[in-house]
Amino acid sequence: MNLSTAPAVPELFSTFLSKLSASISTEAKVLTNQNGTEFQESLQRWSDIALKIPTAIVLVATENDVVLTVKLAVELGIPFVPKSGGHSLWSTIGDEGFILDLSLLKRISIDTEGKMVTVESGVLIKEVNDAAFERALGNGNTIGVVPQALGGGISALSSLCGYTSDSIVSARLVTASGSLITVSHTSHPELLWALQGAGQFFGIVTELTLQAYPLSILGTSDGTVWTGSIVFPTQRAEEVLRALAPLIADESTPAIGLFLIAAPPPMFTTCLVIIPVFFGPTSAAEQYYEPIITLGPMMMDCKAVPFARLNDSMETFCSKGGFKRFAGAGIQKSDPSVWPKVIELFEELKSKCPDAGATGYAFEWNAYSPENKISHADTAFSHRDVKVWSELLSWYTSPESYAEVYRIEQEVLALVRHGQTEENQAAFPNWTRDEPLQRRYRGSERLEKLKGLKREWDPKGIFTSQLL
Repeated sequence: MNLSTAPAVPELFSTFLSKLSASISTEAKVLTNQNGTEFQESLQRWSDIALKIPTAIVLVATENDVVLTVKLAVELGIPFVPKSGGHSLWSTIGDEGFILDLSLLKRISIDTEGKMVTVESGVLIKEVNDAAFERALGNGNTIGVVPQALGGGISALSSLCGYTSDSIVSARLVTASGSLITVSHTSHPELLWALQGAGQFFGIVTELTLQAYPLSILGTSDGTVWTGSIVFPTQRAEEVLRALAPLIADESTPAIGLFLIAAPPPMFTTCLVIIPVFFGPTSAAEQYYEPIITLGPMMMDCKAVPFARLNDSMETFCSKGGFKRFAGAGIQKSDPSVWPKVIELFEELKSKCPDAGATGYAFEWNAYSPENKISHADTAFSHRDVKVWSELLSWYTSPESYAEVYRIEQEVLALVRHGQTEENQAAFPNWTRDEPLQRRYRGSERLEKLKGLKREWDPKGIFTSQLL
């Protein structure tokens, strides 16, 4: 164990650090030197929005380290936040607490016979895909597998296999009392239900077992997926959206995609980018997307890529630092007339905040309905009926731009939600803690059930108190 000396800290925190240092494994690290290289590296997050500096960062190396750390922190009343891939805007805390860094927990175990994979809580999506886990996870290589799954998990294969939370088979969970329990269909099944969509409220998951799928579900003989980019000028937005509408509504074909408004380098001219994903041979993909291709895009670069490389096109958006914020809303009915107005707001943002040029406003569709999809009530995830998500990535470099960036972002969200009743307004749990709970966990019965489980398993709100 590596314990660096720290500036003077409150006596209770000093007691915590001393006791923890004496009990956790020799491979674990307790970092308190805020100017140290390891501390600074561990502190890095995907976004610097609301970044705070904790008194300590505890890098646990074993499951038992997690148990000991949580138990001692709860006993002494020391607050903490967990961190896996560092993409969460909420994995930060000030000098009143510490970061429980899970990034050293990297074990991946694949059960080919049982068609399952088990990952520890520090494993990233890229590491799972590189290990030939036959399941696409998310659209960002450096996102943590476990938190992505616990919050629902939109993935490249959602149209074939459901949301990632649907695939959770079991979990090892450190509770608010510091107890380590196994959660499954036969052991604490009510908690398994909660972990499948609201897992961040109930403890620290040290290990997650997920259902895996054979590569044959991709519809190709070589394990490839057809994807790339199709680019149009913004002036053709309504024409493109009219051609895209029937494809979005088609529930018979396993295809998903992203419609993006962005100003990419080197010209930084606003354009429309369609990023299609088709499961099947190239010939079938080109036939399916013929209504778009025949419009004559200004650029098209689509091809079959290895399954494990599916997320690589999003690598730029995974870089750490800067001011990034992800927001979104479920779109019950896509209205093509909305998006030219969104383009106008995007241009306004570029004009008023030139440092926000990396921002992108998009929607993602996922209309195919897999035969094995589970019931809407079977998990805590409440957005199974949402086929199209508006996804807004705000990215700027000057903190002074925050207010304007946020204002325009909210105007875009209001546009895409226009005409929705309150009960139909959906907010993806992994993207926000600002939206009301009833938008993140829709349905009064579901929300009351979650609140009841929260009162039972975490009455003091150790793991975020929003459900209390």
